[in-house]
Parts: sequence; structure tokens; C-alpha cells
Amino acid sequence: MTSDFCLDDSFWDPSLYKCERCETRFRIIKGFEFSPNCGLSDRGDQLKRQYKKCSGGSFNNGSFINCQKCGFCAPPLLAASACSAESDAVCCSEGKQVLHGGCIDPEVKTTVITTSSGPFTTTASVTDPTITVVDPAASVISPVPSVAHHPNIIKLTGISICAGILSTLTLVCLILFIKRWRTRHFNKELKCGKGAIREYLPKTSITQSISYNVIKENSNNDYTNASSYNVIAPEVQDAPLKTVLNNLDVLEELVLVLDPDIAGAKNTRHLAAQCSFSFAWINYAYSMKDHKSPLIAVLEGVVTKNPDWTVGHLAGLLNSIDRNDAVDILAKLPAKVED
Repeated sequence: MTSDFCLDDSFWDPSLYKCERCETRFRIIKGFEFSPNCGLSDRGDQLKRQYKKCSGGSFNNGSFINCQKCGFCAPPLLAASACSAESDAVCCSEGKQVLHGGCIDPEVKTTVITTSSGPFTTTASVTDPTITVVDPAASVISPVPSVAHHPNIIKLTGISICAGILSTLTLVCLILFIKRWRTRHFNKELKCGKGAIREYLPKTSITQSISYNVIKENSNNDYTNASSYNVIAPEVQDAPLKTVLNNLDVLEELVLVLDPDIAGAKNTRHLAAQCSFSFAWINYAYSMKDHKSPLIAVLEGVVTKNPDWTVGHLAGLLNSIDRNDAVDILAKLPAKVED
């Protein structure tokens, strides 16, 4: 890998501050797959080749990002062509014939019948879709319609197509119904208690809803700088900042109220800016929100850079961005804290 931020199939775009997939910048080539991170560094330098050739037993016909495993023609299938770097193996079903790397129907022998009566001659082939008969008595050429032109066959085909469409629509409706039912069942489980909320903590929709309720409950309280600090015991204010990271209950509540992006409320982004984190770093932390809380990343970074910071420092920053509801949560830390 040449990137510290992105997975193998993507690269870091410094101008957008996010990971982009390799195929958005480079085209897919037959017989090759992308190198890890397209060979690009996080600064955009080309450290390695963008592509690497498909290894033995794999192929890419130009339709895939990564090389695919070659197929195998198991009996009674016949191998029309072997797998190569640019194409998969071609297998012919039983009854087919192999020709030039493809499958064809076996040759059908035809029998031509010729009869003669006076000056007229009748010729017919048993494999033709239509048989033309010359009537010696009436001297009229009468075409016999083939099965493909029979009106009943056409009606049957139309009915089959309609039935297939209806079956597809029914299946789609059933999938949508199951998905909706699961969503409702999932939302009901979230109301079962604190453990359920903690299990699904990374989900954005849940944290936004809970954060909104916490802000709404505290919106009628008039806070001042003095009252905000008074609610926190002096020994808690003097405790090291890592005390917050060690108390999972308080940390969880802070994540729920500070991580979501809610109109009219400052959040972890503003707290990180107060701690001198760069705009690019903050955006990256939020892009990884599904894997790790941005607030936890900020606190860990502050503890690393400023090991002498205390809970009082954090309370002061929260007060400066008008998030006294978070200060109240800090007040829940036990008076006897452990370093």
C-alpha cells in the first residue's frame, strides 16, 4: 500500500480531502488490475505503476476492477477455449460443438425430395421453415406456414412475457416490504435501553436524533460561565483529560451530543478547530465516522499533544462554543477520579 488513509482500490485526493476509487481517474485495461492505491502516495506522487498484470489462474476482460478467478469446465461441459489473462474459459454445454473457440449447434442433415408429374416438378426440403409445394393439377404454388408464424404460438409467447414481468414486479415489491419491516424492527430495538444505543453508536441517524433531544431538553436553561464551572467539582476540573476517555458512560453521552451535524448547534468540528486541528484533518475524521467517533479522535489527539490538559480545559472549550449541555455531562464524572 502507498496510502495511509485509503483502501487498496482507492487513492487519497489531496484537493478533495477524501479517498477516490482508482477507476474514477484511470481506465480499466484488459488483462490487468489496479495496483494498491493506484500506485499513488497521499501527496499525489506516482510511486508505483498504476496496473499490475493478472496472475495465473485469473483474468480481466475489461469489465472488472480486479482480476477474477478463472472458471473450470467440469464434465459433461466441453472447453471451447482456455482461460487467459484477458478472457475466462468458454464452456460448451452437452450437445454443442466446439468451433474456433466458440460453441455452435451440431450440423443438421437435410433431405431433399423431388417428384415429377408431367411438366411440373415438386421439390421440398424437410429442414426448411416453409415448404413450397407445386400442385401439378392446379398449377398453383401453395406456401405452407412454419410453426414460428402460427398465431397460437405468438399468443403463448406474449402470455409468457407478461407473466415474467408480473413475477419480477411481485418480487421487487416483496423485497421493499421486507426492507421496510426490518427498518421498523430496527428502530424499535433502539428503544430497549442504553445497551442498544451503544451497540449502534456509529450510525448517524441515531446520534442526530438523540443529540437533538438532549439539546432540546437543555434549551430552556440559562447558563453563564460561572454556573457552568460551578456544576463541576474542583477535583474533577483538575483531573487529567484522559479521565474522560476512561469513563465510557460519560464519553458515550458526549459522543451522542457533539458528533452529529445539527443546524444551529456547534459540535465536534468546532471543538477540534478550537484545539488547532486543521480543516483537512477534521474532514478526514468525519469521513471515518462509521468506524470511529470524531470526538474520541479529537480527545486522543489532544491528550497526545497536551498531556497536561485537564477536564477543566475541556469544559472551558465547550463553554466557549456554547455547548453547556456537554459541560453538564462532564459534571457526571465521579469526584474521586483515577489518573
